[in-house]
Amino acid sequence: MSLRPREVIEKYGSCIELISMDPFFKDITVGLFFKEPNITVYSYSTLDGVSERLAEIRDRIVSVSGALPSKDNPHQASFPCSMKDGCCSSPLRFVLKEAVTKDRELDVTNGINCKDLRSEMMIKVNFELKSSYNVYTVSGDDNTEKPIIRYRAITNGLIKYGGFERIDNFSFKLKCNQRNDKIINLLLPLARNISATEESLAADDAAGQMTTQSLGFSAN
Repeated sequence: MSLRPREVIEKYGSCIELISMDPFFKDITVGLFFKEPNITVYSYSTLDGVSERLAEIRDRIVSVSGALPSKDNPHQASFPCSMKDGCCSSPLRFVLKEAVTKDRELDVTNGINCKDLRSEMMIKVNFELKSSYNVYTVSGDDNTEKPIIRYRAITNGLIKYGGFERIDNFSFKLKCNQRNDKIINLLLPLARNISATEESLAADDAAGQMTTQSLGFSAN
């Protein structure tokens, strides 16, 4: 039996992101809930196969974000920091969208890098352990007139979407001081074009608001 909206919130916490239609499974609506220390993938759909699809999405979340799968619930995961005080929760809206709407592998074996959209540069994010801090620094191949401006802008985007702590104009770390190359790799393409990402987020919010009102993904 499907839980009522208030029961879902009491059990799994607040809904932090909503995908209005799953393109790979019958256009069901999928929500991501957070209650320390776990995130839970949930849907009110009662169609056959929903539980298996939610388990697939959880596994995708683990694959693309560096989260840890729950041993007790195939729809749940957490992070090494146990997400204390909401740590590592800021990027989750992007994580869920990637896990539900995309079907691709995000490989970090060759480092964290992507092509800049506003220049001919290749952007890189390098990891380094500095005085017990796990530090990430944005750089590139300098193949543009003023590369420092782009590095700073992309650093700002990563900090904005990841909820990271700034070290300087080009460096940052996770609030929990964990190393997580996967989450940086996921956010880097979004951080290189903040205006387009903001437009996409606004459209997602509008679609999610309509779904929230019609399908009960709220506390009311």
